[in-house]
Amino acid sequence: MRIENKVALIYGGTSGIGKELTKKLVSMGAHVVFSGKNKEKGQELASTLSQEQAVFYQCDVTNWEAQSEMYNVAKRSFGGKSVDMVIIIAGILDSSDLLHDNDQEEQDGTYRTLQVNLTAAVKANRLAIQHFLREQKPGCIINTSSIYGFCGAPLAPMYSASKHAIIGLTKSYGSLLKPTDIRVNAVAPSFIETPMVSDPAKMTAVALGYISMSSCIDAYLQIIQDASLNGDILTITNDKVGSVIEPRAIDPLESKLVQLSEERKQAYRNQLLAYFKVN
Repeated sequence: MRIENKVALIYGGTSGIGKELTKKLVSMGAHVVFSGKNKEKGQELASTLSQEQAVFYQCDVTNWEAQSEMYNVAKRSFGGKSVDMVIIIAGILDSSDLLHDNDQEEQDGTYRTLQVNLTAAVKANRLAIQHFLREQKPGCIINTSSIYGFCGAPLAPMYSASKHAIIGLTKSYGSLLKPTDIRVNAVAPSFIETPMVSDPAKMTAVALGYISMSSCIDAYLQIIQDASLNGDILTITNDKVGSVIEPRAIDPLESKLVQLSEERKQAYRNQLLAYFKVN
């Protein structure tokens, strides 16, 4: 997919990776609606970008109505153009406390880390897929996992669990939609110097080595521009130059499961296409 004149939604675009990706896409000629909870940070970034190309939208990603409204904001802001790509970066890093739950967790059993990192991402993916089917157009969805999507994080187990789940979500939707022109992929970076890396985590980050922000941004651009990627996970670690595409099936059982579900996937795809009246 070409980037110039395309419309992108970026969840979590006011700091860290999202902020840098917003600036990069705008510099390449894209129109971007970037979201975040912090109004001051969002407006500050927006003031440095072309008002014709970038719009800040304040929202909590766990608010489903607010997520849906982002598509309307894009259409109103960019002359009726509809969204071409959706990039989900918003996330939080928890530190586990096995001894105490906060008041909300005790009342309803929800955990903020899972609500932001996983549940909101699931909703964002579903909205994006429905949008592209409804608009009858190609679409690019990029999720954000982590190096902790492949291994455990003993002091941040819910963060690790959410990032493992993002990889499963990405592979599942990518496999389902592979015959279509809707692509779902993910970037799984190692440590980058961003506000998310708290002081306790910095010791681990320093030991492993940080990766550059530019190499991380390049991975997102690679996914946008390479139409062959669907259901793929791009990892970036400090001992490798650039990004690496993870094998789609690392176990014979996984390959067999994909093959066995092909007929059911085709039936479900046909149902989706019929519902949205896509030829």
